[in-house]
Amino acid sequence: MFRISRRLDYGLQLMIALASEPENRAQATAVLAEKLQIPLPFLHQIGRSLIQGRLIKATPGPHGGLRLNVPAEEITLLQIVETLEGPVCIAPGLDDETNLRPETCASNNVWNGLQARLIEHLASIRLSTLVGATVSLSQVPAFAGENENGKSK
Repeated sequence: MFRISRRLDYGLQLMIALASEPENRAQATAVLAEKLQIPLPFLHQIGRSLIQGRLIKATPGPHGGLRLNVPAEEITLLQIVETLEGPVCIAPGLDDETNLRPETCASNNVWNGLQARLIEHLASIRLSTLVGATVSLSQVPAFAGENENGKSK
């Protein structure tokens, strides 16, 4: 089953919370954990990955915490996904050369096409678009081939 991990969901919530800080001031991890209802040790683990991916930075000290390292307008959802989960790969064999099935296999064409569309879609969404109390679905780009209601053309 294709599922979004709790780690990715929490990581995206964290990134949106950090991007929501208008002056990009550092936010204490304990406050973020409580506000986002993320267990503090898990938030630290996610934060460490985002720091290693250079998307956020940590400031030590009593007024320290986490903040964006890159402007929200420059961060894509794809970057967040790949930082927290690794390369997007929806089917076995699409991420390496060990695919044992022939290239002409019909299912390969379906999965390759879906993966390409998913990567393109994730790359088209900027963190800055996701910031705000309510995100209108009209602000998030639809997949190519879909109208604004999410229906196939």
